[in-house]
Amino acid sequence: MTSAWDFGIRKELDMVEQKLHEMVKSQEQVLTDASLHVIDAGGKRLRPTVTILSYKALGGTESQKIVDIATGFELIHSATLVHDDINDGGLTRRGKETVFKKYGLHDAVVAGDFLFVKAFELGGTFDKNVVETVANACAKLAEGEVLQNRFRHRKDLTIDDYIRIMERKTAYPIRAGAMVGAYLANASADTVESMGSYGLDLGIAFQIIDDVLDFTGDQKKTGKQIGVDLREGHLTLPSLLAMKDSPSTGKAIMNLISDDEPKQASIDECVELVLKSGAIQKAKGMAEYYGMEALGHLGCLQKNEYSQSLRDLVKKVLERDS
Repeated sequence: MTSAWDFGIRKELDMVEQKLHEMVKSQEQVLTDASLHVIDAGGKRLRPTVTILSYKALGGTESQKIVDIATGFELIHSATLVHDDINDGGLTRRGKETVFKKYGLHDAVVAGDFLFVKAFELGGTFDKNVVETVANACAKLAEGEVLQNRFRHRKDLTIDDYIRIMERKTAYPIRAGAMVGAYLANASADTVESMGSYGLDLGIAFQIIDDVLDFTGDQKKTGKQIGVDLREGHLTLPSLLAMKDSPSTGKAIMNLISDDEPKQASIDECVELVLKSGAIQKAKGMAEYYGMEALGHLGCLQKNEYSQSLRDLVKKVLERDS
């Protein structure tokens, strides 16, 4: 069951769900079960949504073609979630046990690899430009994971470093989806680039709001505890802004992220310090900046219901509470 944002593409997103289930069927039942565990845990289906809307906003009409590559992007995303939880030792995601917790390290690693392979089974049916765009996004994703891990439990992360990590881990795959959608609709090279810029800025805005919700979210809606990033030793935009605002807050947060097994009381204290600092409002302001930048790239599109949906999607990303 997903919480997909359909924006007039419910039929295509239903086709994506069907294709996801088809693609993860395996003779080894544990691979199917583990894959479906992450796929069916819920999610916005942001990457397929951007891919399909980009295609249809530019006049694309072949639903099955765009559904196949949109499914590929969601399979890649699902694979990264499995591997992220292994790297972070994550036990819950979207209110459920992670694949890592439920199936163990070995089967989780293999399931993540399986999802990547199934994604490229779909992507490999397209031409060289599509394959290179998807492969580049996956390479950026891997770079982002390494960069984020390098700064884990460290105090010298800057806001520029944070943006570079978020670009690679979250925004580049969304950029790739927007570009591929435009390319498959036979858009000009300039339009493909503009749509890629839209996807990149949208992805950064999405991740900033995600990091804000780590401090402000309702666990029943987000499916995760407050302060997970701090618990795992990761500084994000709200904590970075709070640290800049107050030396004492900075000291408390630095002590927390340096601890491999922080106490819940310390996490709660630092979350409260961030909330009181004004950092949440500043972070939301940065997200709005990237949202406005994303909208600015849509001047290449003619007005239709799908180009309007791409604009509405920015608003939805900025206002989301889960």
